[in-house]
Amino acid sequence: MTPAFTGSGLGKLIVLGEHSVVYGHRALAAAVSLGTTVTLTPRPGPTALSASDIEDDRLAEALAVALPAAGFAVDIQTELPVGRGMGSSAALTVALLRAAAAARGEAPDAETLHQRGFAVERVFHGNPSGLDHAVAASGGALLYRRGEPPEAVDMKPLRVVVLDSGVAGDTGALVAGVAARRPGIDAALARLGELAELGAGCLGDLDALGGVLNEAHEHLREVGVSTPQLDEMVALSRSAGSPGAKLSGAGGGGVVLALAGEVEGVILRASAERGINAFACWLPGI
Repeated sequence: MTPAFTGSGLGKLIVLGEHSVVYGHRALAAAVSLGTTVTLTPRPGPTALSASDIEDDRLAEALAVALPAAGFAVDIQTELPVGRGMGSSAALTVALLRAAAAARGEAPDAETLHQRGFAVERVFHGNPSGLDHAVAASGGALLYRRGEPPEAVDMKPLRVVVLDSGVAGDTGALVAGVAARRPGIDAALARLGELAELGAGCLGDLDALGGVLNEAHEHLREVGVSTPQLDEMVALSRSAGSPGAKLSGAGGGGVVLALAGEVEGVILRASAERGINAFACWLPGI
């Protein structure tokens, strides 16, 4: 039987600091316990996709950057919703690089994967910050400031519920909209950065962290990236007993992150009753 080579990468959630990170403030991100797996099966001829859970016109280019030009059939399987700000392209990037390394008999560390990942992530994002694939490679939680090396954060496993709006936000348009509203929202952006650092200091205290998340969502509304649907999902989560909930990612769609703990089932049932796709996972992913 022909041996196959596999690689995996985890998705991520921005816990705190989205948008403010663009302006030099810190963001806190963590891997989730859901991800993407790539399997390479040796075969004659050019390397090509044989099966994929992900539909994206840029896949062929990403494969060309990450993999040898010939010799493999590529199978991609993912547990992540695509286009919701959960780092699906970064998870794919890391999975591709790990599978390619396995075929060479290598096992690269997280920093090597981070450096190699920029070339693949540029296929999807043009000028990536590096945060997503740094988290996907490490599997843990990171504090990140643009232009500085990511700082690992000690985070005990935390159970959360993710509520999916079913809408893919336009990150470029949202970032441009925030820029257009400056300097009137600069105080809110600065506070979002402060909350990222505060949140990193209270990861073991669910109630304290919940308060930080709740305040962060109000500032994200202030900078103009939430929507009535996201606000409703945040309110639903809190009414179901979550100590804290906020949009996660660029906004305009995407997902809501709700701290769950013992009320995980309550949040999931309340979401199902409203017709909202919701699922539970661990932060961080490792």
